[in-house]
Amino acid sequence: MAALRSWLSRSVASFFRYKQRVPVVANCEKRCFSESIRPWHKAVAAGFGVALCAVPIAQKPEPHSLSNDALTRRAVSLVTDSTSTFLSQTTYALIEAITEYTKAVYILISLYRQYTSLLGKMNSQEEDEVWQVIIGARVEMTSKQQEYLKLETTWMTAVSLSEMAAEAAYQTGADQASVTARSHIQLVRSQVQEVRQLSQKAETKLAEAQTEELRQKTQEEGDERAEPEQEAYLRED
Repeated sequence: MAALRSWLSRSVASFFRYKQRVPVVANCEKRCFSESIRPWHKAVAAGFGVALCAVPIAQKPEPHSLSNDALTRRAVSLVTDSTSTFLSQTTYALIEAITEYTKAVYILISLYRQYTSLLGKMNSQEEDEVWQVIIGARVEMTSKQQEYLKLETTWMTAVSLSEMAAEAAYQTGADQASVTARSHIQLVRSQVQEVRQLSQKAETKLAEAQTEELRQKTQEEGDERAEPEQEAYLRED
């Protein structure tokens, strides 16, 4: 009996010692499993990041408008716009200058006609006063003429620049800009031609008025010389 009790005591003690060791082993196995899977998580995370870096990001293709040809056409279009603006401004200034010159010509025509109609009806002082007015009008007309001739030179330069810009637009494929520039050139040329014709018509009338004034004055001077001769002839008779 003593031996049986001793065996039971040893068995129970061994059982309790075994139960106390079991959690330690379990905890050790759990920690070992956690330690073993932790590098795997790191590897997965690293691999996922590498995969994201390896995925190419789709880049937006450059639009066609940024090609060399398109940039050239855009630049030449800006040039045609600038030259057209320059041509418009010079055309406006030239038309205004020619118009002012034409007005000055008509003023001088009117003065010549009035002077011609008064020939033989004015004394020398009145005739001098009228001539001073005519001379002043002639100086004003000459000033206006020089002004419009100077602007005409600038306008012709503007036309040449617009023509070169239109040709450049055509060569680079900017057909619309080329057509627009050439149409604008034709328009301003026709406008300038119209006012030129008016000024030329006024110049023709001025020449006629001056011719008439000279004819009337020559006739008057001839009449004045003829009167004393006729009186002398009558006295001789």
